[in-house]
Amino acid sequence: MRKQVMPMHLQFFADGEDAQPPAEPDTQPQQAIQIDYDKLAQIVTGKQTAVEDTVLKGYFRQQGLSQEEMKQAIQAFKEQKAASQPDVNALQSQIKTIQAEAQRAVIEKEAVLEAVQLGIDAKTMPYVLKMADLSEAMGQDGKVDNEVLKNAINKVLEDVPQLKPSQEKQWGFRVGGEGQQPTGTDNEALKKAFGI
Repeated sequence: MRKQVMPMHLQFFADGEDAQPPAEPDTQPQQAIQIDYDKLAQIVTGKQTAVEDTVLKGYFRQQGLSQEEMKQAIQAFKEQKAASQPDVNALQSQIKTIQAEAQRAVIEKEAVLEAVQLGIDAKTMPYVLKMADLSEAMGQDGKVDNEVLKNAINKVLEDVPQLKPSQEKQWGFRVGGEGQQPTGTDNEALKKAFGI
């Protein structure tokens, strides 16, 4: 045989004025609390300013300053305080500029190495690199994509074929012209020059 069980709410039987039956769970969806952080920052700043003004006025009263002298002293203090605080926007701008310069230097170094591997002459290399579009060479991960560099340099070489490296590597000295045989008048001039 099965016994019937009744739930017992012990708080209901508790002593004292606060004893209340347990609340039923709220089945209504709760609204998300929205906080206006700008307004909160303004309130905090206002409170800080009010406290600062009160402290300054109390200090200057102790020093025996008049109302007008207190106003001037507080103004001078606030100006000095503002002048001594760094300009965060200017510092962030400087950081971005320095980071951009550092990235450009890394890209240029990698581009020079890529140009050397492609056999570009040292005399024409600055022109090739200046014309190459290296703006997309830095990846999202902050690393230089050598394939993009190679493609940008090759694009310049396709557009301006005169900057391409020569296919023949010439080592040492070359004697005579390129495949030309001396003519009869050249032979006569050479014999005369050497006294033959």
